[in-house]
Amino acid sequence: METGYSNLQSSNFFVECFRESMPLIIAAILLYLYYNKRISIIDALLYAFASEAYTMLAIGPTFTATFFVGMFIFLEQAHQLFTGKQFIRREYLFLLLLPLISNITVFLITQLYKDPFNYPDGKLFVFYTKPLYFYLKTYLPWFAIGARIVQDRQQLSFGQFAATIRKIAGISCIIALIQISVQLIFRNVALSELLGLQSRYLMQEINGPLGLRVQALFGEPKIFSAFLSLAIPLFIKDRNYKATAVMMVAGILTSSQTFWVNILGGGLLYLCLPKLMSVRWKVLSTLGMIVVLFLGVAASKEYFLKHYMANRNQPVYQMLFERSAYRYDTEIWGKNNIILGIPLQRDMELPVVDFLRDEPYLLISGYGAGNSTFIPSSYFFGQLSYQSRIEGVGGRNLNMRWFFILAEFGAVSLFFFFLILTRTGPDVPPFQRNYLAYVVVCFFFSQIDLFLIIVALLCAYNNESVNEK
Repeated sequence: METGYSNLQSSNFFVECFRESMPLIIAAILLYLYYNKRISIIDALLYAFASEAYTMLAIGPTFTATFFVGMFIFLEQAHQLFTGKQFIRREYLFLLLLPLISNITVFLITQLYKDPFNYPDGKLFVFYTKPLYFYLKTYLPWFAIGARIVQDRQQLSFGQFAATIRKIAGISCIIALIQISVQLIFRNVALSELLGLQSRYLMQEINGPLGLRVQALFGEPKIFSAFLSLAIPLFIKDRNYKATAVMMVAGILTSSQTFWVNILGGGLLYLCLPKLMSVRWKVLSTLGMIVVLFLGVAASKEYFLKHYMANRNQPVYQMLFERSAYRYDTEIWGKNNIILGIPLQRDMELPVVDFLRDEPYLLISGYGAGNSTFIPSSYFFGQLSYQSRIEGVGGRNLNMRWFFILAEFGAVSLFFFFLILTRTGPDVPPFQRNYLAYVVVCFFFSQIDLFLIIVALLCAYNNESVNEK
């Protein structure tokens, strides 16, 4: 079972067979329940998203239950479109064409102006066709999912979405507790992998005082942490403070900086901004305040790093500040990764930022969906993935998703995505409007595409009959 992702696979053959069979099984069960009207389309998508610890790595890390549910919905929607049962709204037709416009622009730039890319083994053909693969595999399924949600909008509501989030959050915290207990008692990697943990999050020396980072059944700890940060406002709204405390503890145990940034963004948005401010201004104002705070931390980083080094052997500091110190430390790691005060991941966002700094004209069009593989390998020098980059293996699925859209599709596309995904109907309740703004802010730091699509459409097509305060 030798693939480009063999380092992520289990060393136990039977464990890996189990993990790779689960996405199809989970997707089949969820689709069966949905089409038999036992659950809603949103339920099916959220439960699939919460099971992405299981993936078909023999094919690729993105072949999860979410992928198979999305592809099935895409095929169904395509059939309806071709048989005249489904139509595409004008504004969404433009959204559908944005990646094509971006890719044509990249083609013209490389042919008529400058070609800054590297093509391992002369894979020029792959460079121009990979956006089509991305379009069919990723973009169109997301688009079809949105269309399906709009079709079912009379049966959907924000209240139902919130109830499902709270339910998944509770179940996930129980699973996380089981993962911790099993690992601490049995110290068996294969058993922990069966329960959804990846072996790289079980290394004592890099994963805090417990020797592991919980992820429940989510794809990674940082994705679990992002989900928890989205669930917490819903528990606070219900005044369920015990559950809120449990979510906070689980978020801490993910050892993810994403969790703290999202919580910070939520605190600023809900506490510091007027209720009647528009969603777009709330988003921009919150991001502005976050940048100001990060700039302050970056300016004082020497003091904070010195304080951390003096206390780094204490469990609390290991759990809360170890990864932050790693991000801000530019002396050991050499290259400055701090942009607008925000410490970028050195193996993911930073190489792309450096590339776009050198080729700023690509900010208009992006470098083409899925084409991060062709960023010159020199930008990844010193990273573990450097040899893979030389061989042309692996791309950059950036966690900072607004930046991902900018890098892949360009600033023009980013502008229209932002406008369309932040629209709200006239009767959207204040809490729901604020929650959309919060999700949009979290989308800057987290890989939560599905949540943004769901919440944006629930706000654009609001059908809730219950008045919220």
